[in-house]
Amino acid sequence: MARHHFVSQFLLRNWATDGRFVAYHFEPRANRVIEKADALVASACQIPNLNTYFGVDASQRDFPEVGFFTPRVDTPAAKALQVMLMNGVRALTPEQRADWARLLVSFGVRTPETLRQMGPIETRNAFKLVEASTRGPPDDERKVTAIIERNMPKFMRNFPLNIAMDICTGPAKLAKLVGMQWWIRRWPKSAILIGDRPLLTHPLAPYPCGIPLDNPSCLIALPIAPNAVFFASAHPKTKDKMRTMSLGKIVYAVNEQTILRSTIVYAADKSLASFVIPRVQGKAIGTWQPSKM
Repeated sequence: MARHHFVSQFLLRNWATDGRFVAYHFEPRANRVIEKADALVASACQIPNLNTYFGVDASQRDFPEVGFFTPRVDTPAAKALQVMLMNGVRALTPEQRADWARLLVSFGVRTPETLRQMGPIETRNAFKLVEASTRGPPDDERKVTAIIERNMPKFMRNFPLNIAMDICTGPAKLAKLVGMQWWIRRWPKSAILIGDRPLLTHPLAPYPCGIPLDNPSCLIALPIAPNAVFFASAHPKTKDKMRTMSLGKIVYAVNEQTILRSTIVYAADKSLASFVIPRVQGKAIGTWQPSKM
C-alpha cells in the first residue's frame, strides 16, 4: 500500500532535526492536546493511496504521485525554495517562479478534503449534468446509467486526480500567481509554525488551501522555514502595507491562522508549546478564535 504526502516533504523538513519535529493535535478520546516531540517528517501529512488511480494497470496506479506531483511539482519547487531562502525571490528565474507557483496551486488540489470528499461530489454533479442534458431511447439510457453506476468508484477517484493535475498546470492560474508581488519576511530565530493545511490566504477560500485568485485583495502566506514566511499579493499596495507591520504582529497572525486551518500543527521545537496548546484545545472545544488584526 503506497502512502502519499499531501504536504511536500521538502517543505516540512525545514522544521526538522534528524528527520523529526514536534507535532500537536487534539485527541478527542483523551479530550486534550497531544504533544509528540519526536514526530517523523517521513510519516507526516500522508494518507495511504491518496493519489492512486483505481481500475488501471498496476504500473500506472501511482502515476499521479510518482509521475506528476513528485517530479513536476515538488522537485522543481524544492529547488526554487532553496534559491529563495539563500538569495531572495528576486534571484528566481522565470522558470523557477512558475515552478513555485505550481506548488502553490497544488496545495488546494492535494488536500484530503478535495480528493476524498469534494472530488467525488463534483464527479457525481458532473454526471448529473450529463444525464440531464442527454436524452435518448429509454433502453440506451438505462444501459448508460448502469455503466456509470458500476464504474462510479473508479470515476470518483480518477476524475478528481485528473482534474487536480490539470489545475496544477493550468496557464491562467499560474500566470496570475507569477504576476503577483512576491516577498519573504524573516525572523532572527525559530518562531513560525506550519500545519497540515499550510497555505494561508485572505480572504479565506471555500476549500482548504484554496486561493481566491479572482479577488483583487488576494493575499497568500506560506510558512517556508521556522524563521521565514513567503507572501504573495495581487494588490500592489499590500506589500508596502505589510512592510509597516511589526514582525511580532505578523508571526502572531500567521501562527494563529495556521492553528485555525490545520488539524495537526508542527514546530521546530517545544518553545511555542504555551502558544500552541491552549489554542489547539480552544479550537477543538469552541472557546477560541484568532485575534482580529
